[in-house]
Amino acid sequence: MGTPEGAAPRAAGRSASPARRRAVAILADFFGGGRRPLRLAREVAGLGDADRDLARELVLGVLRWRSALDAEIARFSRFPLDRLKPPVREILETALFQLRFLERVPTRAAVHEGVAMARAQAGEGASRLVNGVLRSALREPPRRLPESTPRELAEAFSHPAFLVERWTERFGAARTRAILAADDERGRLHLLCDARRFPRDDVARRLLAEGVETAPLALAENGLAVVSGNPIRTAAFRDGVCYVADAGSQALPFLLPPGDLLLDLAAAPGGKTASALFSGRFARVVSADLSPDRLAFFRENRARMDLAAALPVAADVLAAPFPARGFDRVLLDAPCSGTGTLRKNPEIRYRLTPAAVDAMADAELRLVAGAAALVAPGGYLLYSTCSLEEEENERVAAALVAADPSMRLSPIDPPEALRKNVSGAVFRLFPDEGADGFTAHLFRRE
Repeated sequence: MGTPEGAAPRAAGRSASPARRRAVAILADFFGGGRRPLRLAREVAGLGDADRDLARELVLGVLRWRSALDAEIARFSRFPLDRLKPPVREILETALFQLRFLERVPTRAAVHEGVAMARAQAGEGASRLVNGVLRSALREPPRRLPESTPRELAEAFSHPAFLVERWTERFGAARTRAILAADDERGRLHLLCDARRFPRDDVARRLLAEGVETAPLALAENGLAVVSGNPIRTAAFRDGVCYVADAGSQALPFLLPPGDLLLDLAAAPGGKTASALFSGRFARVVSADLSPDRLAFFRENRARMDLAAALPVAADVLAAPFPARGFDRVLLDAPCSGTGTLRKNPEIRYRLTPAAVDAMADAELRLVAGAAALVAPGGYLLYSTCSLEEEENERVAAALVAADPSMRLSPIDPPEALRKNVSGAVFRLFPDEGADGFTAHLFRRE
């Protein structure tokens, strides 16, 4: 086994790498500090490229596999997990994740640096404990956790039990297990190509010349999946020929009938606006968002990608500075619980509760009502979330129709690649289909 890409082996006696120290600090802060939303790009800022990549992989990997890692640690530790002095538990989880999942990391590096961190941060006794647990784990293969019941599946895949139980009831055992397995995969970065100027195959060739291998996305006709390399560090990316956007986000504008002007609500950082314009389905987009910070990022993307036909506007959907019933096409990709994005945002699973889902649904109903008020007679509204939950999708759609009888569900006419994901007025994309999970409903004002 070799070293992480771009990193060199560390000699015995040296302290732990910046990547490992940063990953442990982020995890200890998350689990000990109220499980706040992670801002991982910010939290690994300042590290070199190789250390930044490794720190991200360690944090996300532990969050995805914590239950399985803790089950192994509990087998070999002479102390219960809840009695381990912080951040010893996170040191053990990070080191064990490297041993079990990262083939490029030498065994000696994972063990040595875990022991060194424990000694530096918790004393000699903690270093002996970490050394003993990791050496014991190396002598025995991992035990597979049972997966017979929804609760066992939740434990095996580090997901909230209430989610696994409701998914099993709604989607069946096989689909639920596929979702859980997909959530715990590393996943691939998706790119959106500017088909107006650069056909997808041309973008792929240009990226390949800079060391980035890609493959076409089946779900998005202007999309590429990154197989290897980092596109963000390429001249092609800097020149605006592509943009980072999940396949599901790219697909949303294709669910609306084409038109001249699209109002994209909650638009920043701009993936749906870019997809709408790159596809040629819309000539102009008003891109509204409540967050000044996200709009600033959108403006940077707008300049880089030649999105002159997009107009960024700071606006609150609940008090929108637009004429009532003034738009023929409206897209609201609402803030949500994010249960379709647990692969990309694994920290969500540790703070999600049924009450939190209900609270999101209440907020989403207010937002979709505000969006519907902007739809002209004969116009269309696409309401979407990156959630799989009924409360945030089907129930919100039913409540909107009940509150505003002129808004009716309307059949979606999708591209061929998306037909299997559409049933009448509803679009659903599952995480095991190679993208974030999305649910969308199409409405038309009579």
